Amino acid sequence: MSLLSWTIPEGFTRKLLRGEKPQLLIQGDAIDPITTGNALSALVQVAKSMFQHDLPGDMRVVQKEDDFELIIHRMFNPEGITQFNTIPGIMGSILSTTLILMTALSITRERENGALENLLVSPLSGLEVIIGKITPFVIIGLFQATLILIAAVLLFDIPLHGSVFLLFFVLLIYVFLCLSIGIGISGLAQNQLQALQMSSFYFIPSIMLSGFISPFISMPDWAKAIGSCLPLTYFIRLVKGIMLKGYSATALLPDLLPLIGLAVIVIGVGLKSYRKTLD
Repeated sequence: MSLLSWTIPEGFTRKLLRGEKPQLLIQGDAIDPITTGNALSALVQVAKSMFQHDLPGDMRVVQKEDDFELIIHRMFNPEGITQFNTIPGIMGSILSTTLILMTALSITRERENGALENLLVSPLSGLEVIIGKITPFVIIGLFQATLILIAAVLLFDIPLHGSVFLLFFVLLIYVFLCLSIGIGISGLAQNQLQALQMSSFYFIPSIMLSGFISPFISMPDWAKAIGSCLPLTYFIRLVKGIMLKGYSATALLPDLLPLIGLAVIVIGVGLKSYRKTLD
């Protein structure tokens, strides 16, 4: 749904002219309480003044604040709890930071100390080496995500309205995405310092332009274009959609499909980069 919407019931104008004080419903996605609060304040002012000059001739009325009743429905976060908006972003940021750094630094360190040469003389194929390398990190990533989810639900009272299976499916895709980014960085970096610097170049725009720090809808077009290419953008939306809104996979397709598409591209590039490193 859109951030805010309003519903004008049938017969609203007739009741307004009769002085019957009709109701006007304003509802919105209140997961981000600050953004929604500002938007609601602006919309309420519009609603209070919208009829002052719209009625022609003898039907023109001088509107008072109590001419109609505003019913405000804050959806998904009626109490305006800030943690509802921040926990999904924190989860994605922690996963991306730890997994990308661990993968990039680990592979770069092995290349520096000659461990990769030992793998080259082993009977293992390149695919087997890659699977053996990323499997521990996948387990670590899912373990991290599980701990964060438990803390979110038990300590911060974040609801989980949607499917746990769908949530872990999204987490698994995101974990593989982060690992692939780390593998790609390790293929470009010549040493661990370069790997650390390249990882930082990814983290900063990812956190700033994903909608975690500031609302995505209020960003300029160039920032939205960059943010639309970042996995964290879709991860935050998907986690909010599953945990807070209880959306099904069908309702999440506009964000799920881009995340899967990014995963296919990034995983392919990461595997190609690692195979090139082995060669």
